[in-house]
Amino acid sequence: MNGSDGMAHIIPMGLEVDRVLGGLRRFPTNRAILLYGNDTESEIEKKARENGKRIRDMVSATIQIEDRELDIFDFYDAARKLRELMESLSEEGYKVYVNLSTGNRIVTSAALLACFMTGSHPYYVRPERYSIPGDQFVLSHGVKEVMEIPSVTILGPTGAGVKVLKVLNSQGGSVRYETSLIPHLDLQGDFFKDRNEGETKKAYMARKKAHLSRVLKGLENEGYVSLTRKGKYVSVSITETGFLFSGPPGTL
Repeated sequence: MNGSDGMAHIIPMGLEVDRVLGGLRRFPTNRAILLYGNDTESEIEKKARENGKRIRDMVSATIQIEDRELDIFDFYDAARKLRELMESLSEEGYKVYVNLSTGNRIVTSAALLACFMTGSHPYYVRPERYSIPGDQFVLSHGVKEVMEIPSVTILGPTGAGVKVLKVLNSQGGSVRYETSLIPHLDLQGDFFKDRNEGETKKAYMARKKAHLSRVLKGLENEGYVSLTRKGKYVSVSITETGFLFSGPPGTL
């Protein structure tokens, strides 16, 4: 099946079954991606995977189920991977729904941020009652209601700022001198204005440096990069927040 067939769900897995099924019933789908932590020795993780198997057995006749892993205790890594997953599904033509009631708080927060960055549709499933965890495989029972959560749009950095972040990402996240970004940004084609008629190479380079410095200063003020000044030289490092807007690691 492909995106033209409908919607896709992203579901962080934990000690929940009914709340997963409740979301799938409320927003009927043909594809669901179950997210697990990468610590396979964790007792909670083992229970989460058992719950995933139960869900797969119940719905796989009509829903394509996929399993994926991520570090559920690393907010930025989870947010980056979730954003990339949501964008990939959207590019395939899916309307993306995300269950915010079934994972830990870090993944839930990262997933909500990724929804705001991609225009995906977060929702929360309210259970009828809770259990005392102990050795049980589920934390709650029944579904009282499924609530769509309003989404907002995160604008992020400017187009020029995104180009700088992508170049920084491709260079491993930092450069010793800000001017070393210029040749890479030249390859972007539209970062710098064309050289004016009669303008010397020295003057044109000075104009490029001034433009880059303004963009970097804006990125620093917004928390996307960190600038370290040593004399007349400036080194540039991308921040964790900047990585969220820079695309997959090591790419342009």
